[in-house]
Amino acid sequence: MDVIWNLTRACPWDCAICCVSGFHVCNTTENFIYSEAKEKGEELILAEKLTVLKILTDRGFEIDFSGGDPLYYDEDFRVVKQATHWLQSRKIGVSMTGSKITDVKLELLKKVGVVEFTLDNLPETENPFRPRGYNPASMIAMKKCVAVGIKTRAVTVLYSTTMAEKNLESVYRWLCENGISEWELLRFYPVGRATKLAELTLSSSEYLMAMKFLRGLHGFTKIFFQHSLKILEGTIKCPAVVDSIGILPDGTITACAWAIDGNCRPFQGFCLGKLPEDDLDEILERAVKIPDYSERTKFCRTIAHIQKSNKREVK
Repeated sequence: MDVIWNLTRACPWDCAICCVSGFHVCNTTENFIYSEAKEKGEELILAEKLTVLKILTDRGFEIDFSGGDPLYYDEDFRVVKQATHWLQSRKIGVSMTGSKITDVKLELLKKVGVVEFTLDNLPETENPFRPRGYNPASMIAMKKCVAVGIKTRAVTVLYSTTMAEKNLESVYRWLCENGISEWELLRFYPVGRATKLAELTLSSSEYLMAMKFLRGLHGFTKIFFQHSLKILEGTIKCPAVVDSIGILPDGTITACAWAIDGNCRPFQGFCLGKLPEDDLDEILERAVKIPDYSERTKFCRTIAHIQKSNKREVK
């Protein structure tokens, strides 16, 4: 089972397409936002996070720590560090931002399987959906990780601003030149803060054309595609519940990590339970008996839900 665990919504960036509608934090607001999230029950406290971690590691689940920025707060740093003691490194991933990559963080990242940074464009390409400095910060962070032997993966979300072949080729060239081992391409989901940006979504044929172009690029960096893109080709089926789940900062379990509304709540029908109070085994046993999740489907459940909801709104 693969688990994408959004430890926190706190993030030093305020991307317009953030899937968890992250809380923008800085030196002057980080303590207030941290305390408020705890008081409102929007984020688990440290003891609860460690309990959830034990539940996941006891079952040998693979965990991708994400956010927000999963290493922004010391508390979440401690959770990831503990994971390296309870789980094999190959089963741990960290999807983070390029902000404040310290030597202490680099030492921790040496103990995980892979570290991911999002890079949608090179700095010379203007992108209104990423804050100024976001992409350069990712580039600097990736170079620091590679320099100390950390397996590093770049992630690019495919939407109207990033889809140009010139952009994709320039990003790939930079990744190869700087020793980035992997590049994952993601489908754009109009979820979270991007719920009102559905116009950025591409057609299936446009995604397939982009994938064909990307497969023609050859170099040091290995290219691969997110499950939602491979579903379009018919090579895999939707892994929701059967092979993967998501966990939100407050412990809510979602059938798909991307099925999140503008308030960082699961779409209707995607909420499976909540940790640590609910029993995970019972949650999963119950979920696979639900007709919608009893087997892998040939379509992406999250995209299907969004399309169905949009049709209802049009009516």
